[in-house]
Formats: sequence, C-alpha cells, structure tokens
Amino acid sequence: MRRPSSKSFGLMATLLLGAAVFACGPGVAEAHRPWSDSGQLVAPPWGQEVSLSLESAYGGALATYQHRGSVFVAGQMGERYNIRVRNNSGERVEAVVTVDGRDVVSGQLGNYKTQRGYVLEPYGSVLIEGFRQSLDSVAAFRFTDVGNSYSGRWGTPQHVGVIGVAVFKEHQPRKLRREPPPPIATRPYYEPYYGDYDARGAEQSRSAPAPAPAPADAPAAKSAAGPRGGSAHAETASPYDPSPRLGTQYGETTYSSVREVTFERRHKRRPDVMMTVYYDSTENLRARGIIVDPYFSPSPPHDPRPFPATSERHNQYAPPPPARRY
Repeated sequence: MRRPSSKSFGLMATLLLGAAVFACGPGVAEAHRPWSDSGQLVAPPWGQEVSLSLESAYGGALATYQHRGSVFVAGQMGERYNIRVRNNSGERVEAVVTVDGRDVVSGQLGNYKTQRGYVLEPYGSVLIEGFRQSLDSVAAFRFTDVGNSYSGRWGTPQHVGVIGVAVFKEHQPRKLRREPPPPIATRPYYEPYYGDYDARGAEQSRSAPAPAPAPADAPAAKSAAGPRGGSAHAETASPYDPSPRLGTQYGETTYSSVREVTFERRHKRRPDVMMTVYYDSTENLRARGIIVDPYFSPSPPHDPRPFPATSERHNQYAPPPPARRY
C-alpha cells in the first residue's frame, strides 16, 4: 500500500553576503527531551540532537539559569535578541518556533500541527532574528513590557515570557540513507575562546548603568510616607522590588533572507523534540527564587591533597591491635 503524501513547505535560511544567518555562536540554554505536551525541560544530555540558545544582537549568549527543571533567561528592557536553533544530527529537521505563544513565521497562535517552520540541514543552524514579514525581512525581537509586546497587542498577554521549539524529523524512505560523518570541530577556528562574552554589552553596562524604573504609584507612595519621610510599609517591603514583566516587541525591520523548500515530516502531528525556555528581567527572576547572583566560596587555607596518607608509613599486613585498656 502506498504511503499517503504529507509534504509541506518549510523555510530554509540562505547564506548571503552580509547576512550572518549561519554565524556560529555558543550553545547555551540548551534542552532536549522526548516529546510531551508540557514541554518541560531537563538538563540537556551530551550529544543532544537539537539545541536552543538565546543570543544578544552582538552574538554573545544571554545569561541563563536552571531552576526546578526549567531554563530561564535574563533579559533587559529594550534589548534586542536572537534565537539560534542548531541541528546536531546527520539528517534534516524542521523547527517550528513560537515567541510568547505566537508563531515566528505566521504571527498566529502557535500550533505545530498546522504551521510550518525552519528547515535545518545536517549539522547546520539557523539564526531567527524576528517575526517574519516576508522571505527577505523580519521584525526584530526586542524585550519590552507586556502591553507593548506583540502577543499582548494581539490580545494574548497570558502567553508572554516563553519561547518554544517543536522539532520534526524528516521522513526517510525504506532504503536507508547513509548519514554524513559528523564535523570534527564544533566551532570555526576564527571564533575566540571567549565567544560567549558580550564585550560591547558589558562595556555599555559599565559606562552607562541602567536607571532603576520609577514606580507607577509614586504619588501614592509620597502620601503614605510618615512625618519624617519614611514609608509606613518600609519594614515589610521586599528586598527586591519586582520590575514589569518582559515581553517581545514587534521591532524594526531587519534583512533576513530565506527560501521555501519541501519537507515531509516523519510524524506529521507529533514533534520528535520539544524545547521550552522562559525569560524575564533579572529582578523578576530573583523574586521567583532563582539564584541569579554569583556565589564565591572562600579559598581553603592550604592546597588540598588527593592522597593525604601517602606520606605515612604502614605495615604491609594487618598489625596487631593495641593493648587492652580495661
């Protein structure tokens, strides 16, 4: 019996002059798990088939934290970011990506059963820089408040703060194909060792620290102050004031060229890999109990020794016990 055709059209990034579509970046915030509707994350195993990372506009990895089996990324208001999906297997895959519950290609509510995604070649990657406007341009991803986010302006603010990727493997005919050998190097020779360090972003943060956001209820706070200027709720206030939740803006138009290709899913309505990453501001992640501040343990008073008893002399056999004490 002939297998019914279930081919669909996907998008494949094309490498053009001046477009950093296949620019290599560090793999962070990675996650892999067999398909489930929950999309929860576990620690990524070594040799995972597909990896996901969030990068700044300069290519550095955004700060990533793991908390209770999920992955969280810290963003800053107004900061631009990109999503990189990397295929670590020897076969083509299709990645359907959503931001704040909205498909990055169609802009509709995410539905991996009916929406198309990006097709990745074996051991290739794609850099998704925004919501797709055409085959040649996208609207850049920028962190913003919930009300100005793309999902919030479409009336779905409840989905703000999450990025999802559903990966489909390609249907293979009965005649087995020989997979190409894996690459020797995982990153190009010209990438520096400190490739995950956003030097320009760090320099800007040192030269111009971000001002603390003014509270929306400033007049009410002044009226609640005591006669000496102190707040009546100062003793019960939280040490970390939560900032507005972050969402993703439909930003400025950016050049990003792709082309349409045919792709037949192995399982038409069931992804082979599901990945989920949550994001918010550093203040809000800290308020959730996520450890975002580095911990520095004091150095030991002396260098530890792996075999401390090797300098002592021991008998070759069991010695007699000591004299009886009572």
